[in-house]
Amino acid sequence: MSERIRTFLSHERGQFRSWTEKHFPELSRELEQAEGSLHELRRLVFEVESMSWLKGQGLALAYRKVLEKRSSCRAAGRLDPKRDPREEPLDSRLRESAEIGETRRRLKKAYRILARRLHPDVNGGGDGKRMERWRAVQLAYQAGDLDLLESFCLQDDGALGQGESLSWLTGRVSQAEKTLARALRELRCYRRDPAWGCGRSGWESTAGPKVEAWLRARLADLRKEMRELKSRTRQWQRESERMFRAEQDRERPRASDVR
Repeated sequence: MSERIRTFLSHERGQFRSWTEKHFPELSRELEQAEGSLHELRRLVFEVESMSWLKGQGLALAYRKVLEKRSSCRAAGRLDPKRDPREEPLDSRLRESAEIGETRRRLKKAYRILARRLHPDVNGGGDGKRMERWRAVQLAYQAGDLDLLESFCLQDDGALGQGESLSWLTGRVSQAEKTLARALRELRCYRRDPAWGCGRSGWESTAGPKVEAWLRARLADLRKEMRELKSRTRQWQRESERMFRAEQDRERPRASDVR
């Protein structure tokens, strides 16, 4: 099962992309642009929500702080380059919307649990070992490695006592069962993907005619999510502007008193 999934992820999806770019070039470009824009929006929303959660700030204030941080990093030439959406984790692309949402929810949940344990802002800097583990958590999150993050959740405290070995082993067995069940769900999901079997005999005659409709449906889903995220960021922008004007109004009487 795992070998078949690896073949699909490493070969068939690449062949599917090349096939769609050849037969539907304009639609493929629109889809790629939408994926890039949506990736940036998701990244912004995640940064805002993470700062709001970690710092105990409102979303509007966190949005303003994130934009200020990005502006200062851009001015200093330290802003991370935009990632190509094609470089996103293999198991997070071309999923059905429900599967994408569930994976993202579990990633965030595991990340938040580990952030409470390891984030330097929460734990007063932390020692070197804790900082190394926090860096590993960040890399796992960026890679979309859900199994690794959930494994960290089970073993992160790192100082398991002798009396805890049985409970730790029970947790690992439970985690293995969940991983297997998740792999079976992913296999069923992948088999419904139009890229499944791409390049094999008979694929173009059976699945090929359905690809255009799938691409258009995928583009519609991406645009719908973009509209929803843009609506959220616009609301944060309006609230942030109101806060900024209120701060200016409070500052004016103080300035006049000084004069």
